[in-house]
Amino acid sequence: MQIIWQQNDTSVEDLRRQLAGAGHPLALPSVRTMLAILQRKGFVERRLAGRAYIYNAIIAAADFQQGFVRDLLKRAFNGSATGLVTALLNGELLSRQELAQVKKMIRDFEGGKK
Repeated sequence: MQIIWQQNDTSVEDLRRQLAGAGHPLALPSVRTMLAILQRKGFVERRLAGRAYIYNAIIAAADFQQGFVRDLLKRAFNGSATGLVTALLNGELLSRQELAQVKKMIRDFEGGKK
């Protein structure tokens, strides 16, 4: 989805090439299957351009990410945001810089800023 959000009008071959360049080589049938699932779930749409399908995102990145995190919280942390934060901290998955950014975001949120 990251590639599709960054680049409108993405073909299967473009997506396969960019995934391979990012260290995720996949066969064309695998990319087609992935796109079919994303289409069925309502994340992308496709249109025919010549003999190839062109894909575009129909859900904003922020909306997708919020839904994904809600699902992650429900499935992995029994709905607990505290559990997620604990896992991030205990697993040392936040750099010092990211932790400082999170602290600032919390202060801003508490101060009424979004």
